[in-house]
Amino acid sequence: MTIEVEACFVYPLKAAAALEVESLRITALGPQYDRRWLLVRDEPDRRGVFITQRDQDCEKLALIKALPTDDDGIRFDTPAGDSLQVDKEALAECDGAASVWDEPCRVLDAGEAAARWFSDFLGMPCRLVKMDERFPRPTDPAYSQPGDQVSFADSMPLLVTNRASLDALNARLGDKAVGMDRFRPNLVLRGAEAFEEDVLHELRIGDAVIELVLPCARCKVPTIDQTTGRVLSKEPVATLIATRRGASDDLKGIFFGQNALPRVLGSIRRGDRVEILSTRPMHPALKDVSLRFAGSEVNDVLA
Repeated sequence: MTIEVEACFVYPLKAAAALEVESLRITALGPQYDRRWLLVRDEPDRRGVFITQRDQDCEKLALIKALPTDDDGIRFDTPAGDSLQVDKEALAECDGAASVWDEPCRVLDAGEAAARWFSDFLGMPCRLVKMDERFPRPTDPAYSQPGDQVSFADSMPLLVTNRASLDALNARLGDKAVGMDRFRPNLVLRGAEAFEEDVLHELRIGDAVIELVLPCARCKVPTIDQTTGRVLSKEPVATLIATRRGASDDLKGIFFGQNALPRVLGSIRRGDRVEILSTRPMHPALKDVSLRFAGSEVNDVLA
């Protein structure tokens, strides 16, 4: 069966709503516009620490819509109709660095008006910052090559999911079935078998080539309804714990989707055919999971 791109998404502000797009321009940092903006704490003991939906009372960040503007600025909208426009001219270098998973990141501060707007929305002191792309953030060298870099994404520049894998998971969830938005992917594939992404390695899509490098370990975010900003149940995480939980020497967690790196820059469009350039054995952390690719044993032998 032909594999193709079902959907493309970017997240201009990390932890805010997805922006579905017709195509992705793949840069060295990942998709253009993806996770270039970030909210950080502004309390004396935690100043600069990044904020996401994982943080208590920050689930409602899912409701913030962020739309990049042509002049390298951005506009934010809330469900209540409040808006904030941040122009490029408002950005200023700042002395303090932001941090993502304790990694320092050089950033540009968006100013006092933006800080007040987001602090009021979240009910906590915070500031809006933008990545200073003159100082790229390196990816984890254990899973990448020298020179690989990433925006404010958790670990890798791209997250790839598979429609058939969600269908298989939802078959276990029954009336608690969830949408793909819970997993916040950049690329959604269709036409692959369920969890086939676990053995895919290099893919040519459009005029870009990406490398799938490791399974994506999930946190509490998939329990957050992305349309309401609320946790309605422990699903799908509870079922993932029962069916997709694993550990190896270098990786442990519950897994859905694959982290990826760009290897040839270019554009990927919705509907593009996916060419499989290479496969790989399933990661050892997935060896004993019960929800898995039906052909994984064959792929392990062929690899």
